[in-house]
Amino acid sequence: MLLDSQLTCASSSTCLQFVEEGIGFFGEIDACAAKALALRTHVARFPSGTTIFAQGEPAASIGVLASGTVKVVYLTEDGKMHILSLLGPGDIVGDIGAAENKLSWEAATDVTLCWMTRSSFETLLSEHAALQKGYLAATVRQLEKERLWASSLRGTGTIQRVAALLFAQLPPQSGTVDTHLPLSLTRRDIASLLDMSSETLCRVLHQIKDKGAIRMPTPALIVVQQPGTLLAIAKGVGASLPNGMMNNGMRNRPKLNDSFPITAHAPRRMKPVMIKAIEDEIGFLLPIGRP
Repeated sequence: MLLDSQLTCASSSTCLQFVEEGIGFFGEIDACAAKALALRTHVARFPSGTTIFAQGEPAASIGVLASGTVKVVYLTEDGKMHILSLLGPGDIVGDIGAAENKLSWEAATDVTLCWMTRSSFETLLSEHAALQKGYLAATVRQLEKERLWASSLRGTGTIQRVAALLFAQLPPQSGTVDTHLPLSLTRRDIASLLDMSSETLCRVLHQIKDKGAIRMPTPALIVVQQPGTLLAIAKGVGASLPNGMMNNGMRNRPKLNDSFPITAHAPRRMKPVMIKAIEDEIGFLLPIGRP
């Protein structure tokens, strides 16, 4: 069930553009199946903070994210919210594998969705074998991302997690110049994603700032001024890493487009890639940014 949405019957030109560029899920299937899928979709828009699919409601719809960031949330019986992962453009939103939603999908930013009913999607699956394989591949890719994210939180301190989060946002060409990271998520959401309280996140950010790695001109803007120091904190070592080691970390890092986006940078074209389990220079992967 779609909640709080602005569903339109406008042409799905946005979804057709995704087909042409092979973005996300559309890159997993052949051109014929992708075009058939795009032509069956409608454009649905959700303001930040609204619910797309609610936990416990019938799993009656599915969508492909066109723009914005969606958080996958589990609500406990006592009302606590746990953010399990973040979805970016090209990711599948919703799950038709069960009769009702086991999780909730919520708009972390303003979101545009290529949306269709479950029955329409199941009809397409029966008509296009390539779509069945592509849907399975895309689902496995997203599940793998969530598993790697969960494993990356094990055995690391709060300051390492936050530093690695920030380092993961840096574009490959980052060097001696300051890099501005405008945050698109609230600190509460970032804290939940990192499995810590908002107060702990705030304290750790100031610790990283005191070490000279970053500065924070505003609550929604972080400027990375010493990436070597930031990487050293993420690795849990005492001194700033030399440029050669830092550059190696930048080079070996997987593309951040297919990841957990917390920054406000505009989406770029992307091809789906399997996320690597280990990053040489951090020791674990926090795939949470999109330069």
